[in-house]
Amino acid sequence: MKGSERKFVGLKEIIIVVLFSVLTFIVSMVTALPFAASVHLQLYAGYSLMAIISGPIYVLMISKAPKVGTQVLFFAVKGLYMLIMGQVLTGIIFIVGGFICELIVMNDGYHSVIRSGAAYMLHMTLYGLGSFFPVLFLGDTFRAQLLSRGYDAEAVETMVSLYSSPVIILTVVLCLCVASALGMFIGSRMMKKHFVPGGAV
Repeated sequence: MKGSERKFVGLKEIIIVVLFSVLTFIVSMVTALPFAASVHLQLYAGYSLMAIISGPIYVLMISKAPKVGTQVLFFAVKGLYMLIMGQVLTGIIFIVGGFICELIVMNDGYHSVIRSGAAYMLHMTLYGLGSFFPVLFLGDTFRAQLLSRGYDAEAVETMVSLYSSPVIILTVVLCLCVASALGMFIGSRMMKKHFVPGGAV
């Protein structure tokens, strides 16, 4: 069966998706650097900038690999990194999130801006909330782990309070949703004006 008729990702698409996923991961680290002095700036400005810049990367990726498995791989790379770093809960959530994103774009959803955009929005929102999950789901267990590693008790309580705040969580989610939509819009415009005419797709 020819690659153009194949529904599932092949070796070529796997390589493309892994490379693009790593690229968006690098973007997330780079966009965090200018705001490293403030946790709040990282949560809002850093994550939002990440979602905007990664939008065109995502649009180009799904145009090159609009196949079943792309969404899972796109998130699994980040999930695997979290598992390697010992953040098992976050890694599992990322991988599960990849399957949910895959369901969103089933049956030719890659060619729908709304559905592919919804998958991107969910991806970026879950990724942005990665640092919240240990506090939200592990609670006292996570707090005890940090204290056992020698973290200052006051700093731990401040962090737990920050990452468990409903207001912070809601506003971060809203910022990520808006930034993701903007990133998709920019990516779609770049696709029409630059990627397609330039032969990138």
